Amino acid sequence: MRDILIAGALALAACSPAAEEAENLAPSCDARAASAWAVSDAQYSVEAASAGPDCARAVATFVVRDASGAPIYAEAYLAQHVMVLADVSDTAAMETALRTWTDPANSTTMATTSALPDWPARANGPENGEFPFYADESVDRDTYLGLRQADVPLLCFVQGMESLACLALRNGQLEKVGVQTFPG
Repeated sequence: MRDILIAGALALAACSPAAEEAENLAPSCDARAASAWAVSDAQYSVEAASAGPDCARAVATFVVRDASGAPIYAEAYLAQHVMVLADVSDTAAMETALRTWTDPANSTTMATTSALPDWPARANGPENGEFPFYADESVDRDTYLGLRQADVPLLCFVQGMESLACLALRNGQLEKVGVQTFPG
């Protein structure tokens, strides 16, 4: 009888709101990855992390840090809205996907701002044919052309289902230049 009472008490404790709440708070898609981004003599860290009750409902962060560890860029995304993170089903697969996401070698389409498409006079934005590039709303034509002329390092990464976000490194800081789309 005593064993039955103990088993019953344990079963009730497991069903208590506190136990259920603690179980719901523990993320089951907690993953991390980092890659190095070497630019001239400087070393940067490109990091990503995910957290959520499962990978389908995870939030992923993308962070770039300078050599001292200070963040110079950070953004959060719904993992299900980022091509390389969508459809990931478990933590081990998420770690692999985050490693792919943070690796600058996976974004070799444009290494510097001089490779950005031209923005002709009187055009509404840069022209790039089948792979349009949309300048960030904070970047006007003069700023954009100045970035192309400066030929500074460019870090592009998948930021959606069919697009790359491109960041220019100037004076130790990253600034978003715009988004390049690609056929999905």
